[in-house]
Amino acid sequence: MANTEVVENVAAWEPLRLTHSKPSFTTQESSLASRQDLWHKFILFGIGQYKATEVLRSIIIACEPEIILPVMYKEEGPNKSTFLAKCTSSAIENLVKQGLCVTLSNGQELHIDIVLGYTDTQDLQLNPNRIITQALYYRYEPTKKVLNLDDFENEKSLGSIYCPISLPKVLHFVLRCTKMGILSNNRDVRLPVRELSLRYNKITAIILFEKFFNYHLTKLDLRHNQIADVEYLRYFSEFKISELWLDGNPLCAKYNKCQDYLQAVKNVFPHLQKLDGIVIGMEQKFVPNIQSNFLRDGSKACLIKQFVKHYFTLYDQDDRQVMNGLYDRDALYSMTQGPISNYIHKQLTKAFVTNRNLLKFVDYAKCQEFLLRGPEKIISALRSQPPTTHHFKSFHVDLLYEGEVHLAISVQGLFSFREVSCPRMFFNRTFIIMRKEDNEYCITNDQCYLDGTPANGNLSGNSEIRYESKGAPKFIPTVFSVSEKEQLLTFLHELTTMNMKFCYQYLEDANWDIRTAITTFMNMYTVNNVPPEAFL
Repeated sequence: MANTEVVENVAAWEPLRLTHSKPSFTTQESSLASRQDLWHKFILFGIGQYKATEVLRSIIIACEPEIILPVMYKEEGPNKSTFLAKCTSSAIENLVKQGLCVTLSNGQELHIDIVLGYTDTQDLQLNPNRIITQALYYRYEPTKKVLNLDDFENEKSLGSIYCPISLPKVLHFVLRCTKMGILSNNRDVRLPVRELSLRYNKITAIILFEKFFNYHLTKLDLRHNQIADVEYLRYFSEFKISELWLDGNPLCAKYNKCQDYLQAVKNVFPHLQKLDGIVIGMEQKFVPNIQSNFLRDGSKACLIKQFVKHYFTLYDQDDRQVMNGLYDRDALYSMTQGPISNYIHKQLTKAFVTNRNLLKFVDYAKCQEFLLRGPEKIISALRSQPPTTHHFKSFHVDLLYEGEVHLAISVQGLFSFREVSCPRMFFNRTFIIMRKEDNEYCITNDQCYLDGTPANGNLSGNSEIRYESKGAPKFIPTVFSVSEKEQLLTFLHELTTMNMKFCYQYLEDANWDIRTAITTFMNMYTVNNVPPEAFL
């Protein structure tokens, strides 16, 4: 009977609220905060326009050196949000010492109320440690000894748990969970990892005070993070890292010469043999360097990505007439085909009647005939080709030339024919695009090559693509320049004879989609619903 009473007394509690208007942390509040069977509710005021990730990161940092992992984040109003957490009493005490106030990056103050003992683990049966450990178990490949922590913050199996490993304390906690999941709680043994991948995690530095990995770790992938100096990776200097990837980090832009970059990296990683996919010393053996996506200094990366996505999205539409406007009035287009062995491919590519493969020409007079000039001929030829789906994940893009007003871009990848079930085909397109007025670009030359057997079976995304019938990708036309709007206004005015004021209103209502504007006008004109003043 006595033991039962003790358990009931321990289980019984009354929630207590800590307020930012009068922050305090009494013995009673500290005792309630230290209970590991209770969830505490954090109420945030003054979040403004900040995203949840930035708000939660600021709170986690404010609790250091203690760790807190928010769950079930919820926006409850324009300036108020909440989340739940189980944490140590010290973590909450650290927030109280700061007046339950956290300063965001722009100096804005975020105020916090905490409801201690908001609910217990019986009502909310959520175990963050177990969930994280399980997620890590599936991210470890024991045969090859590869630990993949890419974009871990967005790991779907974490559910509502916010776990940003860009923060050193959180990364430390995650690696401890990894040991729990892989080594069956044997904490004396280091992780048997040969390859560690930490891409897309916004990491600025690796700061760990525990020996997590054994000395078999030889490959480290830190691409697309926010590391500003290779010195911030000194933790790994004791390992014999032979292959390292640092592409997409700010530190790559610090060096004007490749040798300076290489020397700085080798100061930290003396055993390095391969950096960013390139074997060290190969340039001295006159072996060309190969890079999957070559965009020079990256200054045109945004433009190139926008162009590639825009072009192939339009090309994959049911009616390629929407491509009108992409090609310059004097643009050239030519198409060649490589070996095609698949019977279905042979039948489908008969629509590509402009094959300009000089090796297969019998009548060289057609050489000039198959070099199409002008947007009318080009788009007419494109419209005659079967519906397609291009697989963006397989794309490799190279910036071949960059001038003051011209760019030469090569795009290769895989595509499928939408209306039939057949293997994918390989394509390579070389575009020359030219800058026009209003900083717009148009295509002046388009060379297309098709091959029935992909030359590179290891194209990224190749294994993820399945044969499945898909419709045309969604495309929402957008107008970006003043001159383009003026052209649409003039076109609608000449077509309908309405004055410019009404033409502008029709286009504005249609979000500058000329087809919608014309359709709306025709529907209203048919029922005599266009006012007479529209034609004055």
